[in-house]
Amino acid sequence: MAIFVGLPLMAWGIRDARGFLGHPARLGYVALVILLQVVVLALLPEVGHGQAKEKVTLPLQRLALTLLQILPLALVIAAPYGDRRDVGVFSELSIIRYLGLVMFALGFAAMHWAEVALGKQFSVTVTIQPAHSLVTRGPYRYVRHPRYLGVLVFTAGFALVYRSWLGLILVTVLAGVLAWRIHDEEELMHSEFGTTWEAYARRTWRLVPFVY
Repeated sequence: MAIFVGLPLMAWGIRDARGFLGHPARLGYVALVILLQVVVLALLPEVGHGQAKEKVTLPLQRLALTLLQILPLALVIAAPYGDRRDVGVFSELSIIRYLGLVMFALGFAAMHWAEVALGKQFSVTVTIQPAHSLVTRGPYRYVRHPRYLGVLVFTAGFALVYRSWLGLILVTVLAGVLAWRIHDEEELMHSEFGTTWEAYARRTWRLVPFVY
């Protein structure tokens, strides 16, 4: 999470830290990032640190994983840079920034809730692990890919904090990469769990409840 403070400040202009923190929404954003990180470290110290071995993985998804790293990085640089210089941004409207703060927090919570539900099965790669089980608890009771939903809400929220329509375009591209990843993941899960997966897929939404 350090990159979500350090990189935006550098993109804004580190010599103008006072200006960066000058808008209450940006100041609130920095405070929120710090608070959320403290909460995760205090309550969920093992989240994201699993070392489970992979049984089956999809090599082509390494490209998707690379894009999923590059696009958020581009976002956290482009949005603050544009905010200070009025490049690729909406007209100043504080409610957009505050909406972004709420979305950022909700997306963060959704991502970590999903990781907690997955436990040791959490992996950044599209993979089946030894003794892999189909997780249907927590947010997985409602959607099949809650972490990806969290990623999209989280990144869209970031873009709005910096009133960046250019950032929202990057989030749209990110959504396309996630759609590709979801397609491959679901094929892999179907091949592993068969009718159990089919029954689970029938009673849940793929990404957004009541929509998709």
